[in-house]
Amino acid sequence: MEINRRNGFTRLKDNHPLVDSLLSESWWHEIVKLSHTDPDISIQLRSDSINVYSKMGSLLRISLQGNKVCCGVHYKYLVANVKSPYEKIVPSNGQLLVEKDNLCPNIRDILKNIKTIKQNIAVYTGEEKAIQSRLVEKNKETIVDIEVAFSGKSVPDDVEGDNARIDFVNFDKNIRKLVFVELKQAFDARLYNQDINDQIKKYYDFALKNEGQIIKAYQDSINTKKKLGIIKTTSFLADAKIEAIEPRPILAIAGYNQNVIDGLSVKIRKNICTKYLAGLYFFGTDVDLNIQMRKHQNKEIFL
Repeated sequence: MEINRRNGFTRLKDNHPLVDSLLSESWWHEIVKLSHTDPDISIQLRSDSINVYSKMGSLLRISLQGNKVCCGVHYKYLVANVKSPYEKIVPSNGQLLVEKDNLCPNIRDILKNIKTIKQNIAVYTGEEKAIQSRLVEKNKETIVDIEVAFSGKSVPDDVEGDNARIDFVNFDKNIRKLVFVELKQAFDARLYNQDINDQIKKYYDFALKNEGQIIKAYQDSINTKKKLGIIKTTSFLADAKIEAIEPRPILAIAGYNQNVIDGLSVKIRKNICTKYLAGLYFFGTDVDLNIQMRKHQNKEIFL
């Protein structure tokens, strides 16, 4: 979501009319249930809408239009030759139906055909999205948001730069603070020039200048997720009280295997300015994003 000069950085509150509307919809409870059992499914909140992700691809975008719940799904996940970028989904009698039958004759009920739609999403999922999805699955108990977008045009004037997107916001279970996490692949050219340092500094400035709003937004998000059933009562996040943010992000670098990490990490470390980093992680298939102070060959902590 983007910073709005009038409202600031926010997340959906538990008294938003969309929340009560969804609680009365049987299809919503099916999606929540699916998110608890399917590691590919993640539900995240925006200011006045909800995104349901499958392998980091947007499965559904849920919002209110007037007083009616409206869902959107990208046409490419349904059919290949529809002109409109998004097709409306109509909640009806516990089903999520594509509005026009002729657009999608084989996938009309979204829930009934979720496996096929997930396969369609997977076709468009690149390698970095696949890595992101694995990290979300690994850290599902502590991640509070993914794909957090903000714009240099709408953030406070002293935060410079173009549009940026933060990969993860994690409520660190060890230091009990919100921490931004940026994911990069080891062969990403930005790791070997000034781009990565500029990007990290941009995140640091964003966190520092908007700390109060960010804390409130994600406490609101946790409260709303609990009300909607997204966060189970047994989850670590169910009792989370957010009181602080660590403005220095973690840079997590996917190195695929230890040989790649050993071969590239020295060169990457030489280029990285650690002044604005809380941690520098190299990893293979997955990683615990929470900050641990004990020594690890692939992790450096700068707190």
